[in-house]
Amino acid sequence: MGRRKKGTNNPVDQERQARAPGETVPASVSGVREPAANEQEVEDPYTIPFHSRQAAFAILWLLVYSFAMFTLPFGAFYGTRHVLTEHFQIEGFHNTCGSVLAAVMTVNVIIMLYAFRGFREVEEEDRERSKRKSN
Repeated sequence: MGRRKKGTNNPVDQERQARAPGETVPASVSGVREPAANEQEVEDPYTIPFHSRQAAFAILWLLVYSFAMFTLPFGAFYGTRHVLTEHFQIEGFHNTCGSVLAAVMTVNVIIMLYAFRGFREVEEEDRERSKRKSN
């Protein structure tokens, strides 16, 4: 980018020299143009579109639930196994059966939370669409 020479024949420089310190610049001189009423607003090229943000959050939540689906059942299994052995002195088949039941319940809770989140997102999208249509 080239540099422009300061001079008195440039209207911006004339206005800048005439202004007192701390005075604001009028929009006509500063080069900032007010958008006309019939002009459409141009999107900022540096903002992420809504559908891209929505897809990114969907992938993020999928990763979170996948991580939970992999780790939490193991924690539930071994945690229940430890509690049943150490605190209740339950060994053998009953210990294994209780631990497996805890792991299966954990998986079901994670699946229900994932489905609930999906239903909630659909409801939020419907509300947003109805807001946009009413405006």
